[in-house]
Amino acid sequence: MFITLTVMKAFKSKSKKKQDEKSKSAKSEKKIPSTNQSPPSKTDVIVRFGKPVCQINFKRIKLLTSVAVILIIILILVSFDFIITAIKIRSHLGAFINMISKGDGEILPTLLAVPAFCFICLNIASTIFIYKIFSVKKSPGSNRALFILILAGFLLMVITVTVKIITLVHMYKSHQSLHSGIIDTMKKYAVNSYYKIEMDRLQIEFKCCGSKKYDDWYNVSWFEKDVSSNTSIALSGQTPYSCCAMRTSLPCIHYDIEETGKSYNYAPEFNLTINTVGCYNRILEKKREVGLEIVRDLFILFFLELLVLMPMRFLQTGHSVDSKFEGNSKKYTVWLLGIYKGKNKSNDAPEPPPLPAELMQ
Repeated sequence: MFITLTVMKAFKSKSKKKQDEKSKSAKSEKKIPSTNQSPPSKTDVIVRFGKPVCQINFKRIKLLTSVAVILIIILILVSFDFIITAIKIRSHLGAFINMISKGDGEILPTLLAVPAFCFICLNIASTIFIYKIFSVKKSPGSNRALFILILAGFLLMVITVTVKIITLVHMYKSHQSLHSGIIDTMKKYAVNSYYKIEMDRLQIEFKCCGSKKYDDWYNVSWFEKDVSSNTSIALSGQTPYSCCAMRTSLPCIHYDIEETGKSYNYAPEFNLTINTVGCYNRILEKKREVGLEIVRDLFILFFLELLVLMPMRFLQTGHSVDSKFEGNSKKYTVWLLGIYKGKNKSNDAPEPPPLPAELMQ
């Protein structure tokens, strides 16, 4: 009986030792890190005054690239359209204004064409460097160039706002030179065929007569030399045929305008058949109408450039940390506003190295 109890105690002690050894080995296995697991991140990106700062994957990077390129294409096409619009303004309204006041007809087309051309050049360059930052090699130079282009885009937006203010000031300022220019053109009507043709075109297209009123012609010798030598024709009450109003079905009375005529039951107080608005007023109206269209077009350029700069900035900041995109292997820190200050090392104690294989046996 005593021998049996002794054997049972010895067996229990051996089994207990085995259990203790198993538990110790299990604990040691938990403490030993797996060589297959990736170590935790030990660095954080520091962005001073960063707003907003977020982590995105490579799919979002590609989405931002697609959005930026699509917006750039739209902006370039719109800018080309505005340049064509500026050319049309120059060839029509600008040509008439230059005839009246030399050089003044270049202002409005230039205020639209120059910003549009700058937006085209800037965004073509932006497209090139967006492509370059996806190089397999590190490209800090391309990142800096893209950052400079973003700053240039912001500066161009500020210039665009300034141009809009200049356009509004030019629209509503005093245009006394236009009035005196029209009078000078009217005086050349009889002696220069170019001014005669252009003045007739102006009065027909703008439905106007004279400078501020049709009676401005009363004080101008606009007849041809052989006709004006006839003393029986007086200047008062006479206008060129181009002053005739196209909207009336009555015969155009542009001679003896101020006299009542019995032949056509004509009375100047009731059925005047010439345009009563002066070309000075018509040009001012058209100039302000075109100016408002230019301000609208500049606002469209401003808004589109703002939309382009946002995804470009996210791409540039995401690329600036490591100067390259590494595909889906990592996430990228991007921000819109802020200054990159490097990477901050973690204060946590470093992970112990894995045990050699000899000690694990």
